[in-house]
Amino acid sequence: MQLDHIVHYVERTPQAMTEHALTHGFHAVIGGKHAQWGTANALHFLASSYIEWLSLEDEKVAREAQHPLTQLLLHDRQEGPGFLTICLRPDDMEELETKLARKGVETTGVLHASRQTPDGQTLRWKMLFIKEAITDALPLPFFIEWSQTQQEKYADLGAAGQLAANVVYQQLEKVTLHTDHPEETAKYWGKLFDVEVNGHEIVLENTILVFETLQSGKNRVHQIDIKGTGVENTIEMEGATYRLLP
Repeated sequence: MQLDHIVHYVERTPQAMTEHALTHGFHAVIGGKHAQWGTANALHFLASSYIEWLSLEDEKVAREAQHPLTQLLLHDRQEGPGFLTICLRPDDMEELETKLARKGVETTGVLHASRQTPDGQTLRWKMLFIKEAITDALPLPFFIEWSQTQQEKYADLGAAGQLAANVVYQQLEKVTLHTDHPEETAKYWGKLFDVEVNGHEIVLENTILVFETLQSGKNRVHQIDIKGTGVENTIEMEGATYRLLP
């Protein structure tokens, strides 16, 4: 199981977010529109994962879509921008769905999705969400499986100029998440997704999830640490904390 991406709700449009992120040293690119959900995004790719800056483009469409991720966005936007959740990348989506069902976990079933890129291409993928109420508690991650392999996807991204020159060195080293019960949450996630647990940490193939306690407020992703950037800096951007490391 790998981390696929971090979802960060932003109030800027993708174009404005791209320009803003570039000033902080990110190789930000416009992703595209999710017309069926009323959202659009800008992206920053890392060696094996990426950051999605997700903005609301059409609130009416978003509300009517009844999509788990847009519902979370609409809930959280009342308090402003910030990290929403994480997305994991399993080896086999159908196998994961079957395993969760055997554990008595209710899901949305595998959803098929797509978006249009700025150059008119259609990207396709599968998604899976665990059904749960949307509250201020830490949401469970959702899952994605792309129609392309990771190698094929990055070959196309490289050809399109969407990857930073040093992308192979940029790795999401750590994701810090806030929850009321760090060790219990790590143990539960580990059992649910069959991943390694070390105290209040979960070890994925390409990063570590660290659970910590928040005294008040929403429990969400708190900070992400990106190594291989060539600089050392902590950036507060659109309600979220990015720690950049050499």
